[in-house]
This record gives sequence, structure tokens and C-alpha cells, in this order.
Amino acid sequence: MNGNLYNGGLVHRDGDQLLVTDIKTYSGTYLIHNGTGFDLFTDSLMWFMNEGESGILYSDQRRGNRLYRSVSAARGDVLVLDKPCAQPVVRGGLIYYLDERDGSLCCCSEDGRHDRRLSEDRAGGFLLLDDESVLYSTPLGIKRVLAGGGRAETVSPAVTGRMIQAGRKVAYADREREFALTLLDLDSGETSAVGGIAAASINTDGRYLYCANRRNRSSLYRVDPAAGTGIRISGDSADYLHLDGDDIYFSSGREWYRLPLTGGEAEKLPAPGGDADAD
Repeated sequence: MNGNLYNGGLVHRDGDQLLVTDIKTYSGTYLIHNGTGFDLFTDSLMWFMNEGESGILYSDQRRGNRLYRSVSAARGDVLVLDKPCAQPVVRGGLIYYLDERDGSLCCCSEDGRHDRRLSEDRAGGFLLLDDESVLYSTPLGIKRVLAGGGRAETVSPAVTGRMIQAGRKVAYADREREFALTLLDLDSGETSAVGGIAAASINTDGRYLYCANRRNRSSLYRVDPAAGTGIRISGDSADYLHLDGDDIYFSSGREWYRLPLTGGEAEKLPAPGGDADAD
């Protein structure tokens, strides 16, 4: 599963170019060329960018968070769902999303037809699992329901928002324990907290977790979920973590930076109104 979608889906790889949404001046979404230049792709504010068979699926903040599909070659778009949608994820020809009007977990086909609810609960986030079930967070705990709908079961009493999966563990910030980075074992149901880390944004490369630590000015940490330990890889304050190849992209002061996954010094991306060296 693409962990970038759980961090806003604001950075999206399109061949040798990178799509990046401007969340500082809200001027639109830009194409970054080889990390050195940029041009405006669209004035839409594209969130939760998914790669689909017929174009990029996204929620447009400028148009009430309605769901659209963008066709890169034509730089046009098509309305998919005429209602505010959060956290859309495409899998198996279906779109799973949260209806922002009531927080319900919903599902429809990629063209927007056959729209239906999977749950009546107000959800803060959800996670598609490999066994055709869906985890979703509610004010009463983490629940699981079959992807086709049905009766939900409570998996954990923990209160959280968005979750992310690394192997057989689910990582989340436990809101009742001062946002402690917590790991839920999908096989045993047991939970454990990673010492010293209160998580803000979380992402994964499948092996490690990467998170911004609230307890240390939102600096970046890499966490081994198997060992339950973490190390700091950057002192920069970070949010909206996105992974692409061997790099991590993050927002600091609402501007975008790139950092190798191994750590080091972050590089500022070219941005509207200035270049990579602008203050």
C-alpha cells in the first residue's frame, strides 16, 4: 500500500517528473523537473493523488474536496464523485474513501458508480489489509470490516486517526497516550509503544517506519517495527512525509524538502515564487 496517501498524497511520481501540491500559497499543483525547475501543472489543489488506469485520481481542495480524475496528457479532469471525499485509495478497480459530510467509510467503482457505505461509524482514518478487510479508526476504537461491507468487529480500544501498515504490524499515534507511536500486531492483537516517540506524520518503505517526533520538534526518525526502536535521521522539523525511491519528501514551514532515507542534509525543492536556494 502506498503510504504517501496516508500523508495527504501531495507528492506523486509521474514518470521522470514529480507532481507537488503547493500548501504554502495554495497556487496549484506543480511539475518538478529533475529537482531543478518547475512549471504549473494545474491550479487545482490536488490531495491524495492515486495512480489509476485512466489517470490520476485526486481530491481537489479548491473545489470543495470533490473527487476528480486528471488525464496528464490533456491536463484536463473529469468529476468522479460530486461530494467532499477524504483519503481516497484505489485498489482492485474500486475507490475506498471517507465521506467528509459524516465521516462514513465508503466505496465505489473507479468511475464513481455503485457508491455505497461500508460502515455507519464516523472514521478518522482507514487501512486496506491484504485479507480483503478494512481497518478503520473511530472514537470508540479501531474496528475491522470486510471490504464488501458487513458487521464490524472491534480490534483495539485505542483512539487514533490515520494508520499505516509495515509487515504484520499497524502503526498509529495513540491519542489517549499523548500520541505515542504504537504498534498493533495483526496476528496476536497485542500493542506496544515505541519509547521516546510521539508521532505526527508516519510513513513506511515496507521495512522501516519514518515519522516526525512531536517530542523532539517534529524531527525525523526511522523506526524498526520488529525491534520497536528508533533513531533520529534529521533534525529538521517535518510534516506530510512522502517516500519516493531512496528519498523522503517532507514539508517544513509549508515548503517542500528532499532527504535521502539514510539521513543527512535536506535539499529544498524549487517552488513557486523562487528557486531551490530562495529564503
